[in-house]
Amino acid sequence: MADSNSFPIVIVGGGFAGAYCGRALRARLGQSASKEVALVADQNVLLFHPMLAEVSGSSVSPLHVVNPLRQFCRGTSIFMGSVEEVDLEKKTMRFVPGPFVNSITLTFEHLVLAMGSIVDVSRVPGMPEHGYLMKTVGDAIRLRADLLQRLEEASATSDDAVRRKLLTFVVVGGGYSGVETAGQIWDLLRDVKRFYPRIDPKEFRLVLVHSGPYLLPQIGKELGSYCEKQLKKRGIDVRLDARVTAITAERAILNTGELIETNTVVTTVGNATHPVIKDLIDRYQLSNQKGRLLVDSTLLVKGWQNLWAAGDCAAVPLPDGTFAPATAQFAIRQGMVLAQNILAQRASRPLKIFHYKTLGEMASLGHLNAVGKILGFKVSGLLAWLMWRATYLAKLPGLERKIKVFIEWNMEVLFPRDISLLDVKTTEVIGRVHLEKGDPVYHVGDPAFSFYLVEKGRVEIVDDSGTGRVLTAGEHFGERELLQNLKRQFTATALEPTTLLALDKSTFEALAKNSLALGYLLSRSSVKYLTLDERKAMVNRAPTSLRAGTVADLMQPVRALVREDDSVYSAFRIFKQAGLSMMPVVDSESHPKGWLRLDVVFDLLHHGKITVQSAVRELLVLPFVSAKREDNLNDILLQFAQTSDREFIVVDDDGQLIGTLPLIDLVLATEGPDRPSD
Repeated sequence: MADSNSFPIVIVGGGFAGAYCGRALRARLGQSASKEVALVADQNVLLFHPMLAEVSGSSVSPLHVVNPLRQFCRGTSIFMGSVEEVDLEKKTMRFVPGPFVNSITLTFEHLVLAMGSIVDVSRVPGMPEHGYLMKTVGDAIRLRADLLQRLEEASATSDDAVRRKLLTFVVVGGGYSGVETAGQIWDLLRDVKRFYPRIDPKEFRLVLVHSGPYLLPQIGKELGSYCEKQLKKRGIDVRLDARVTAITAERAILNTGELIETNTVVTTVGNATHPVIKDLIDRYQLSNQKGRLLVDSTLLVKGWQNLWAAGDCAAVPLPDGTFAPATAQFAIRQGMVLAQNILAQRASRPLKIFHYKTLGEMASLGHLNAVGKILGFKVSGLLAWLMWRATYLAKLPGLERKIKVFIEWNMEVLFPRDISLLDVKTTEVIGRVHLEKGDPVYHVGDPAFSFYLVEKGRVEIVDDSGTGRVLTAGEHFGERELLQNLKRQFTATALEPTTLLALDKSTFEALAKNSLALGYLLSRSSVKYLTLDERKAMVNRAPTSLRAGTVADLMQPVRALVREDDSVYSAFRIFKQAGLSMMPVVDSESHPKGWLRLDVVFDLLHHGKITVQSAVRELLVLPFVSAKREDNLNDILLQFAQTSDREFIVVDDDGQLIGTLPLIDLVLATEGPDRPSD
């Protein structure tokens, strides 16, 4: 049963727009705010996103770029949880605070949607699995830790190729976040190089990839070109009019076809509509601009009363006909104006029109350098860097945070950056990987990090010899390397638009180790991914005389079979009479359709999915491998080595069932004590 609470005003989202709206309402409502205003956010802090790059570069503590919402919006009712549903007709919203608490339902009169956006990198194959994002404090902490991990590994190895990959870093996106992240990474590498005497600083390489013709398109070509020049001067490789189309564990693939050997790719692009906002747009046909809720100049969602939106999830019109950019300074003002308008509407007063003209935009390039446009004037260099720091310090919420960051910045002048490596990696148990035709999943020799299940589409698995197989929906791959701690033995490539489910290495190993049944099944299926050379080595153990024979030499007649039209009851009788646990299934023209296993039939019957009157065609018929009488046994042995099947079906030229080839007969002929000698 869900708990229920009622508030006149409910704010969904704890970013700049939502937090400043709640703070402004508290200032105007006073003590009654705790009963009138509820703010629901998926985190209990307000993140100062512009300083995330500083965290990743070990310049600022992660605790100093966040502000607890319960302090920042003191006096309002704060709820932390994941939003499950918003019902605009019933005026309710439901969220889940955590795994040990029932879902909470809030009713409202006014609803403020300020949920921001999410990161969607699924369009770049490999990015969800191997890429580093810059959306949360956790992302920045993880990136910092792994940057230091790369240095530790590079310091230990003498393999030049491995060192090059470890010390090559790629940042995707030439906007504010991308440029500042690249600058901070480069500053970190240069600042700590003295502590890694086994690494030559010349080995450091950082590539900034941007899809546009110049960096920082928000502040114009002139400053963008200046930014490019300064970054190149510092040694950063800037690639314009370029895109990363795919990444693996050890390389980034550009649209030009170039491969950059690297273990670290950071992306600052890929924003997408929040799923809750998307659901509301679809359910209620809300007006939107490319997934952002379309509001009027008072921040009311068009066509609705008492429904408001602000921040990144809202398309807020400006007097010049454009929409407000998704930046912190606009979100802050929108939140404050929205608070005024809610109270004005409740009091039947005229609503305030949102209008705001930005004072300017700035971006740090690192190493006492920045660029910006302030009140129309372009600034760069040391002066711009000092202005950038002063501006960010002024915008940082909370006096306590301002003081701490100011002290940290000054300490950085006197002392080196902290290089303590704290392992803060989290586990993503299952993730989805979206691929387009021709996109790689991994290449031969890549480290193995995941186990994959094909949800839709097709994937081709090919080894160095060019031998492989095509996998379709429902099939899986990648288990052999994880079970045997190997590097990838195959290259996996999508043959069409494909979606994979990826299970990370640690979770896979825990499941395979602790579940006898699952471990057994995975061990059986892993033989499908023996390379051609490994299979040949196994087959060469068989006598030459046997390998020179044909299927006809060892083919057995069909002892029993069932037809698609037979009932389950009839199938049971045939199983009992023949004393078999598995039989071939054929159609009306004796063409094989697959194998029927007795234990599978019992399971389906046990779970109530079939009855004894059901037809065999309604059952789960397992796939089969076929052979012909004239097929060479050497080739058949190679196939047996790559399948967990215990018996092949033999067909004639018309595809009709004529016999079977049991694996046991091949084993006896190959390994028996009285086998013929060559």
